Amino acid sequence: MNGWSSALRRLAGALLASILPADCFLCARILPWRQEGGVCLPCWSTLPWAPGFRPGRGPLDALLWAADYEGPTRRLLRGLKFEDMDYLAQPLGREAAGRLAPLIGPLRPDLVVPVPLHWWRRSRRGFNQAELLARPLARHSGLPLSTRAIARRRAGRRQLGLSRQERLSALYGCYAARTSRVRGLTILLVDDVVTTGATLEACARVLLRAGASGVIGCALTRTPKTF
Repeated sequence: MNGWSSALRRLAGALLASILPADCFLCARILPWRQEGGVCLPCWSTLPWAPGFRPGRGPLDALLWAADYEGPTRRLLRGLKFEDMDYLAQPLGREAAGRLAPLIGPLRPDLVVPVPLHWWRRSRRGFNQAELLARPLARHSGLPLSTRAIARRRAGRRQLGLSRQERLSALYGCYAARTSRVRGLTILLVDDVVTTGATLEACARVLLRAGASGVIGCALTRTPKTF
């Protein structure tokens, strides 16, 4: 029911957006025409992208990110996740993919896999933001994408405010991977935000146990606390 409500709200918003004038989501200036994601071209062009790479730790071969989780990038991501603005995922994912391409290419992944949401949370939100961001990244990279390679079996505790060790403990046993979809492959594991790396590491461990040859963590943004 919650999923239907979310879908109806997005449909109503899209219909209103096609009729009514709009302001830029970031700078609040009036948009002279309907622009991508409800954000004006100057704001898109000045987003503080800061692609980064960190060698792996634990089960991750490497960690990549496209921007820091602050300022307008943080605002856009919160709009995507918490304000039913799923239409922001396509331009955000596409822009991130272009900036991450020089980092992804040398690592030669075989398959793009988004971090899954538990079915209950996905139903309430109406979508998985990691999956929406992973799709344009996969297209830009010319890689296949699998949304069934890994699943979240139980909801677990909310991660906000937990320490790294608490996050790792809360995520124990949450994920399961399908051997038939990952065996022998290097996985590009995509999420929206990386803070301590606990979620990416938990997913990477089950992917490796299922036979993946390696896992590369890839996030749209990273917080200052990122390991």
